[in-house]
Amino acid sequence: MLSAERNERLTRVGRGTPMGELLRRYWHPVAPVLELRERRVKAVRLLGEDLVLFVRRDGSHGLIGRGCPHRGADLSYGWVDGDQLRCPYHGWAFDGGGRCTEQPFEEAGGRPGFAAKVRVDAYPTQTLGGLVWAYLGPDPAPLLPNFEMFGWNQGFTEIMITELPCNWFQCHENGMDPVHFEWLHSNWTAEQHEPGTPRRAGAHLTVDFAEFDFGFICGREVTDGDPEVRPVSRSNSVTEGGMLCLWPYTLMTGRTVEWRVPMDDTRTLNITRHYAVLPDDVPGSGQDPDLLPYWYGPLTDGSTGRMLTGHPMNQDFAAWVGQGETADRTTEHLGRADAGITLLRRRFLEELERVAAGLDPAGTVRDPAANERIELPILARSAFRNGIAREKVDALIRLHRPYAHGAGRYPDIQAGRPEDIRRMHETAAGLRPGR
Repeated sequence: MLSAERNERLTRVGRGTPMGELLRRYWHPVAPVLELRERRVKAVRLLGEDLVLFVRRDGSHGLIGRGCPHRGADLSYGWVDGDQLRCPYHGWAFDGGGRCTEQPFEEAGGRPGFAAKVRVDAYPTQTLGGLVWAYLGPDPAPLLPNFEMFGWNQGFTEIMITELPCNWFQCHENGMDPVHFEWLHSNWTAEQHEPGTPRRAGAHLTVDFAEFDFGFICGREVTDGDPEVRPVSRSNSVTEGGMLCLWPYTLMTGRTVEWRVPMDDTRTLNITRHYAVLPDDVPGSGQDPDLLPYWYGPLTDGSTGRMLTGHPMNQDFAAWVGQGETADRTTEHLGRADAGITLLRRRFLEELERVAAGLDPAGTVRDPAANERIELPILARSAFRNGIAREKVDALIRLHRPYAHGAGRYPDIQAGRPEDIRRMHETAAGLRPGR
């Protein structure tokens, strides 16, 4: 149980709120790079701020306030003109630094205009891992952490995006809750597809958490369960694929990295970067690491209006959204299974105090040498870097088939995967002509 005051401190992300000020000390993924190549201008909602992202001639990105300071028109409907974003209403233009560079009517006939007096908010951006990242905090900005998974190339990588109508913190707490795998992604999945089936997942006996420089290692001890479905190691160490909860809101479960990006207090942009390890008998995916395929996944069934629950990611979404726009933590009854939740909340409250005292929050990086490549506590690193034998890929497919669904050779982890991306994956794995 948490007090209403502490719940608000953990969930509110607007400018000037304690959590909003903490989160502004980190870099945030906001869009796939490829999406901006295709559309050039995109509306962004981040930490309660309405922004617009656009691509300049050299391929770099500008991120500025969305409301035109002339009369408030939405700049996301504008167009890129050289290195400026031009407002569709009266043609005012703005550069990536937020400066007004042109006022066509005010400057007509050689008049001086007053563009030099007009600015909009502007924020720095970077690209990494196929994503555009933004920093909304004070200078000097920390470095964008260069985690090792951004350099892996023996896998097929795709980016999945879904907007969720709930607060970011209840999404992020999921990353410190290993026990939910047993029920939400195993027993409940079996019950949906085969009602009345016996429980088939291994039962959790203990959970364990260890903090390191960039977050938390989530360990667990699990009984074997039914080996035909999901053999699980009896170990308190991190699982073979690696289950890591990283600052400020990232979950890494082996091949999959999720960011629960706070759009505002009641909306979250869930961005997933899924790296499907390829067999070691193919020479990598051939993908451009900066231009990874992406897609937007549905949240509900269009025919029923109910949330989709047939895929692991969608099962998580249903659990998070089902807690309401912002979970009421004043009525909870936490138990031993929630040790990670309690730890996460305590550490965030401590980090709020650090930021209020003028210190960097946990997980920030300022040493360029240390940021050349940040290795994480992952046991399966060799497989992720080098691929695995094709027969082991087949075994993994059989292992995950009960928990993920899709029409193709490889099971999908989220509903709505486009057929062209499925074909790209299967081609990269040597299952279709073209390799």
